[in-house]
Amino acid sequence: MKKVSLPAALLAAATPLSLMAEDAPADKLWGGEVTLNYSQSSGNTNATNFSGKSKAERDGKVWRNTFKLEGDNEVGEDDEGEDIRTAEKYFASARADYKLTEKSFLFGLLEHTDDRFSGYAYETAISLGYGRQLIETPQHNLKADIGPGYRYSEVEESGDAEEEGMVRLGAQYVWNITERAVFDEDFSTELGEEKTITKSLTRLKVQINGSLWGSISYEIKHTDEVPPGIKNSDRKTLLGLNYVF
Repeated sequence: MKKVSLPAALLAAATPLSLMAEDAPADKLWGGEVTLNYSQSSGNTNATNFSGKSKAERDGKVWRNTFKLEGDNEVGEDDEGEDIRTAEKYFASARADYKLTEKSFLFGLLEHTDDRFSGYAYETAISLGYGRQLIETPQHNLKADIGPGYRYSEVEESGDAEEEGMVRLGAQYVWNITERAVFDEDFSTELGEEKTITKSLTRLKVQINGSLWGSISYEIKHTDEVPPGIKNSDRKTLLGLNYVF
């Protein structure tokens, strides 16, 4: 029952944050992108990775709401050359920013991760805090946030629950190199009582035609304390096709 009830309770707690946006004017549209990523390695290790990501954002006068969904699957080979699944992960998040001024805001963030190869059945985190727009020019955009939070994890092998307080630090940077080339970085670290989780997504996007972009990205997730037999870091380099709307 814990596995179902706690994430549902956290989602219920965060839902008002994500739905309290003011009524959108008729001419205000949502923005976002849908991405399909692919990578293949050969040699000592043969593996094929497919992943999909979607992001939708509504930026109103008072509220900014952001929603993300991600799925990641990788198939490799065992010692006998048979196909085996080597990675399977699903991620969802909902975020609401309440704008205090043109540059500062309060945020609420709910994240849920189901990573079948992390040693955890699932991990759910909720955080609240303060953020600020540090740089905003036609070429450069940088914002950062900080705040306390709570994380609940269930160890897959034993079924034991891990509950801990944490502090979240986050930063998002966008560099519009030209009208057809964009570099962005999304970084976050959650400093918990039991473990620290750090994530980084570095990406270069180049416009192909209209709303269609190509990208190359490097992702890393590092957890300093993990269950026995699990590696601390996951790293991926991916080629992507992005539809921006």
